Amino acid sequence: MKKLALALALTGSLPALADGPQFSNLSKNDVEDVTREFGANFTHTVVAAPETDGLWGIEVGLVAGQTASPDFKGVIEDSGGSGSDFNHIYHAGAMARVHLPFDVFAEVNLLPDQEISDVSIGNRSYGIGWNVGGFIGLPLDVAVGAGRGSTEISFKQTTPINADVKLETTTTNYWVGVSKTILFFTPYAKFGTSTIDGDLRATGQIFGYTASTKEDVSLSGNYLAVGANFQLLFLKLGVEHTQTHGTQRVSGKLSFDI
Repeated sequence: MKKLALALALTGSLPALADGPQFSNLSKNDVEDVTREFGANFTHTVVAAPETDGLWGIEVGLVAGQTASPDFKGVIEDSGGSGSDFNHIYHAGAMARVHLPFDVFAEVNLLPDQEISDVSIGNRSYGIGWNVGGFIGLPLDVAVGAGRGSTEISFKQTTPINADVKLETTTTNYWVGVSKTILFFTPYAKFGTSTIDGDLRATGQIFGYTASTKEDVSLSGNYLAVGANFQLLFLKLGVEHTQTHGTQRVSGKLSFDI
């Protein structure tokens, strides 16, 4: 199966993106590897402990981080390109989190649709959970939750033919989490299952004819997140390490919690 291009390390490596690494003869395993790493990179997170503090609570801020991408780098190198600029892929977005009655919480993380060096990207993810421990009065927070993240990346390629290339990934997680606040410090852990669905397609024109190639993949695996939040008055800092289908990601947060 021939894919025309996959210049996808876009949110953190604009010089490399401008060069547009060319891929050829991508196997289904190659597409699965790229989908896994990008799906893990855009897995829903607001870098928050699974806790609720009081009846109501609103938190807004920014989240950003990076994901190790050895398979993506390897696919580029196997195609004859340089993978040195693609050791990591990146994510960023504006986040919001709200506590609701009965110790329910809802979360959102958004990167509005935008164009970076002729590449269009948009990402949105949502999460919801219930703090069972807070609801029944346990000495620590024990929650169940789910998250869903969707990303669309598209760009035009001129080599070897003019083509429109698009990658869409959807990541869905179900998890159980625990946390405990000690003064201003709240460590937490979440573990569960994850499904990543990917759709990579290229549509091109040659000699006045339009042709399209497409590959769909669906992957299942485990999800693990460990992190901590630090709060000083209304300012909150967070750090989190996640492993989704074995892919490692590190994220950080700066927010205001009122």
